[in-house]
Amino acid sequence: MNIMKIITMGMTFYNLNKGLAGHGKEIMGEGVDILQSISQALKDNKITNDEKEVIVAEVEQFCSATIEAIEKITIPE
Repeated sequence: MNIMKIITMGMTFYNLNKGLAGHGKEIMGEGVDILQSISQALKDNKITNDEKEVIVAEVEQFCSATIEAIEKITIPE
C-alpha cells in the first residue's frame, strides 16, 4: 500500500474523530504520531535501526493509551 494513502486515511480518520473527548483524543494523537514516524522513516525508502526504535516507541505509547482507555470503561451490570 502506498504510504501517502496510509497517511491520508489516517488524517481523514483523525479529522472525523477530532471531536472525541479525553482518551479518544489521546489515542487518535498517538495513532497520528505512528503515521508521522513511519512517513518520516520512509522518506529515503529504508528504515534505520534508530528510526525503527522511534516507530516502536510510538506504537508502545499508542498501546499504553489504548489499554488505559479500555481499563477505564465501566460496563453496567
